[in-house]
Amino acid sequence: MELPSRPRPGWLTRTWARHPRVGLALKAAVAAAIAWALVQLLPGPAADYPYYAPLGALLATTTSLAGSARESAQTVGAVALGAAIGLLADLVDAPNLVGIPVVIGVGVLLSGWRRLGSVRSWVPTAALFVLIFGNRDPINYVAGYVGLIMFGALIGIAVTALLPQLPLAPAQEQLARLRDVLADQLDDLADGLSGELPPTRDEWATRTHTIDPVLAQMRAAVQESDDARRGNLRARRHQQDAERQYTQARALERLTLLVEELTQLLAETERADQDQVSLGPAMRPPACEALTALAAVLRSVDQDAVADPDTTRAAYDALHQLAAGLRAARRNTDEDLFAASSVVVAIRRALAAVVPRELAEQEARQQGA
Repeated sequence: MELPSRPRPGWLTRTWARHPRVGLALKAAVAAAIAWALVQLLPGPAADYPYYAPLGALLATTTSLAGSARESAQTVGAVALGAAIGLLADLVDAPNLVGIPVVIGVGVLLSGWRRLGSVRSWVPTAALFVLIFGNRDPINYVAGYVGLIMFGALIGIAVTALLPQLPLAPAQEQLARLRDVLADQLDDLADGLSGELPPTRDEWATRTHTIDPVLAQMRAAVQESDDARRGNLRARRHQQDAERQYTQARALERLTLLVEELTQLLAETERADQDQVSLGPAMRPPACEALTALAAVLRSVDQDAVADPDTTRAAYDALHQLAAGLRAARRNTDEDLFAASSVVVAIRRALAAVVPRELAEQEARQQGA
């Protein structure tokens, strides 16, 4: 009996998964609306400054519960610190021509406190608000300002807990993007070795990709996805996916270092302006094949972080041909061929970082035998 196929997610579900900003906007709007509705019921200073409640809800709403709690604490801390500066300046009763620059200067200095995170700019802003808008009744203004920011932040935390997000899809896209960039770099290295003569220093420079920004974006996306798991009831259903992403990220970080090391090695030891090169005419073609095959393995990795078996076997065959060429070159020369050996080792380690550990260990045993 044929089992029914799993239904493909609808447009709304796919959009929600691939664009967490949509869910964040919805949560922020809901939290702000709830905060505005509830603050109307509060007596005292809250009735005079109700707009600070939705502001606190907005500042505290993030994609993850842990992030929401952290942002809330930082926001309340920054506002309270700024309010204290403004209140002290108001009690001194200095003229605005003196008080405003002093408050701004002190606020900017204290906003350098790293524990305040991304909301540190609210320190001078809150101080200025208290000094300008709270001059008639500074105590009640500060109580309403700080209290309502905290009130709205608590609502933002509650809405985030009720509408949790798990941004796995954006993290997966960043992982795939980094794989593509690394594969493009390997293809450019292979293309550089495909000619009769090796590239010059400038030609190697044009074949060197900037990978660090892509790596940083991948790390940030995976970290955001990992943070979203804390306190998230949905995370249990996607625990394997999240752990698989984390494993992929670690492997790609290692692979990035290996590819950058290999790029630098070839650019320094296989140049047209050198009398002694690492590979030479005999070993450049198999090295080109091995690099092209490694790039193909990277592009064959599926959503489960598994490379295509046939592509992987072809890559190991190309690596074995390169290693055999190195052994033959050693028999025909007295040189140590250290740089060429380093190229072979770097390709082998890069391939091992992509394929499953069992297959890498099996290939290593066969190679040793």
